[in-house]
Amino acid sequence: MPLTALAVLGAMFWLATGPQPARRPAHPTSTTASTAVPAAPAPVAAAESGSDTEPVELSDPTTPLPQGLETFYAQKAAWGTCAGASAGDTDQCATVSVPVDYLDPRGETVRIALRRLPATHPDQRRGTLFVNPGGPGASGVEMVDQAPDYFSESIRGVWDVVGFDPRGIGGSGGFTCMRPRDLDAMYASDPTPETAAERRALDRARVARLAGCLERGGPLARAMGSEQVAKDLDILRAAVGDTHLNYYGISYGTLIGALYAAQFPDRVGYTVIDSAVDPDYVSSSAVTQDDIDYWAEQSAGEADSVFADFVDSCVEDGDCPLGDDHAVAARRLVAFLDRLDRTPMPTDEPGIPVLTEGWAATGLAGAMRDQSMWGDAVEALRSALEDDDGSGLLWLAEDAVSRDSDGTYYGGYESVHLPIHCADWPSDASTSMRPTAKVLAAHPLYAHLFAEVQDSCAAWSGTQRTHLVITADPTTPVLVLGNEGDLTTPLDQTQRMAHAIFGSRFVSVVADGHGVYDNGNDCADAIVENYLVRSLVPKDGAHCA
Repeated sequence: MPLTALAVLGAMFWLATGPQPARRPAHPTSTTASTAVPAAPAPVAAAESGSDTEPVELSDPTTPLPQGLETFYAQKAAWGTCAGASAGDTDQCATVSVPVDYLDPRGETVRIALRRLPATHPDQRRGTLFVNPGGPGASGVEMVDQAPDYFSESIRGVWDVVGFDPRGIGGSGGFTCMRPRDLDAMYASDPTPETAAERRALDRARVARLAGCLERGGPLARAMGSEQVAKDLDILRAAVGDTHLNYYGISYGTLIGALYAAQFPDRVGYTVIDSAVDPDYVSSSAVTQDDIDYWAEQSAGEADSVFADFVDSCVEDGDCPLGDDHAVAARRLVAFLDRLDRTPMPTDEPGIPVLTEGWAATGLAGAMRDQSMWGDAVEALRSALEDDDGSGLLWLAEDAVSRDSDGTYYGGYESVHLPIHCADWPSDASTSMRPTAKVLAAHPLYAHLFAEVQDSCAAWSGTQRTHLVITADPTTPVLVLGNEGDLTTPLDQTQRMAHAIFGSRFVSVVADGHGVYDNGNDCADAIVENYLVRSLVPKDGAHCA
């Protein structure tokens, strides 16, 4: 899909999603350099898709390690007690050095932070399972804190679960790309600019945010793309002593896994791609205004459908502040947002004393994507419409962007996703194209909540990924999973990821929400555990009802 399509679909299906809480035969070949063959692990429940599975065997890598990087590949992770560890904490931490610029390996380096949850049954240990929760830019080190509740005992029994902070994030040379005040201004900004002056102000603010990020981040900020992270992963793989990379990536973390497979196909081990982003960038230089409008209308249709479900749910739960008619409810909501554009509403938040149209749209757009938040959205709207109190809608927005009441953004990825996005999705002339006024007027709800894209890479001066259209032919079958009701990474783009990775096994799941594993579907969980624990992969096209 062209980048412009991603921009138009942006606010509804944008890739910058936060972390989710994402065969061996009888005598297996170990994924580590020297690991004893484990005893047979405990059985895993058969998937609903049946017992139509195949064993997976790992073949020995044949390609040499990249030249000029011998010093980096010779490292061994020195695991030790994590900073601030409490008594009885079994997690271990380490750092591994990688070059900032792989074209200049003798230049600057950055140390990648790792956190390990050791396998609970060391005698059955299969190796290291690297994990990444997405973002882009979310912390894998923090994901390990959730691993005991996220991964089953059967998986944790045989794998060391290792999270890493990608370069430029957290403990891996992390820096402040966008400051809290930059993010506050971005989310508060007008999502429906009506004049040329308002449009110019928005564009200037986007350019200024990127320029400030590059100034504060220096060379590392210009080299934070997922392709570089995939190269880092191969060095991390060697540092923990594994011959293959075993990997679990969720959401944006799936792009990292796919780019690893494209660059190191014979070193791909057990890999789970959970709720994948669209893998490909196709130059949109030939995109027309008709294309832009078509994509906008598609996205607007999805927005209208979700909003109709929201209204129905609101009505079922009782007195709905927007009414029980879909069209009337949409008009009331649009009129409310227009009123905020003219006169912001007071809140009880000292740091953000008034609710602007931008903050309200941020909160409502976030709630529309997450059905578990619909009840909170209804009460927030009730307070705003009936009591002139914007506090509830502001809370929704803060929750959606991981902002604390003290003004800090605790998710981390909000402040650093921009250079990753710019490196992964090159900007071109069509990036600045927007739906026509006619289309926006015909779909006012979409125009207010989802049409405006807040990022711009027009002034990007850093690295750009070279694998713009991903084709990977790994020697190990990759497991690709998607939920049919996922609004963040829709099923069709996860399926495109499966097509891009030859020999992969695509599994569709009848479920809502973002992230397949540990989302309440026993069939999907069993498929993942059969793959990671018993070395059994389903046939392509498996389906979990």
